[in-house]
Amino acid sequence: MTPRIAAPWMRVIEYPENHLNDFCLFRALDGRWHAIGIMGTGTWASETSLFHASASTLYGPYERHPALLPDPPRDGLANAAPQKHAPFVVVKDGLYHLFLRRPLGTNLLFRSRDLFHWPDPPMLVFEERDARDACIQLFDGLYHWYYGQWREVDGIGRSCILLRRSRDLLHWSDPVVAHVDTSRPVRHSHLESPFVIHAAGTWWLFVRDRAQDDRCLTTLFRSDTPERFPSGVRAWQAELENVHAPELVEDGGRWHIARVSGPLDAFPCAPSNGGWIEIAPIHFS
Repeated sequence: MTPRIAAPWMRVIEYPENHLNDFCLFRALDGRWHAIGIMGTGTWASETSLFHASASTLYGPYERHPALLPDPPRDGLANAAPQKHAPFVVVKDGLYHLFLRRPLGTNLLFRSRDLFHWPDPPMLVFEERDARDACIQLFDGLYHWYYGQWREVDGIGRSCILLRRSRDLLHWSDPVVAHVDTSRPVRHSHLESPFVIHAAGTWWLFVRDRAQDDRCLTTLFRSDTPERFPSGVRAWQAELENVHAPELVEDGGRWHIARVSGPLDAFPCAPSNGGWIEIAPIHFS
């Protein structure tokens, strides 16, 4: 089974004055599609608020909204870094759960009934070395939180995708390794932006490998379970060129993949100025 991009990419969101990076794409309680993600002005230090855009249909046109969480944190947490990275939104019981990360590994949860206002201080979910890039999916009654992190595996530092589970989005299990890159020892995980879906009768892990920056590869792994994806030589099922920080959504019974321009050091196709999001259908055939 070979997943393939089934049509030309369509640019649906543009920010001429900002770079855009890891984001989430979801249908909200109002029935509209919303995109929320990292926004900056060309530097890592400038990524202190989140862009927000929405549309009545997946392919737009998208309306740009005021930036989210633009103010410095005043929540009493030990890590008061202003940067806000890799948001992921889960809608449950009429409530929006916004997960994001402060560098270098502080993972927070904001909750609100209004996507445009987040008045309550965040809850600290966990802090671990270089833990980042949440993807949270509901499988078999359990929320599965996949994220990238360095981890010792059999006494050797490896790039990993870790997994935590929860029934209520508040209390999470200890992490287990869902996927590990055994190709080389590392001191910092180069696996990023994991995304897991169930499609065509199987589970798929999409993951960006920053060790392949010259090609900007997203690699796909297939499994019979959402708990563990194979590792090792040629364990991958497919590779998608020039796909940075992928998001997968289902609409009308069909799957679609979105990519973001990112910064130049992460995506060779990134513009020198500004940022964008593009969407295309993806087929599993």
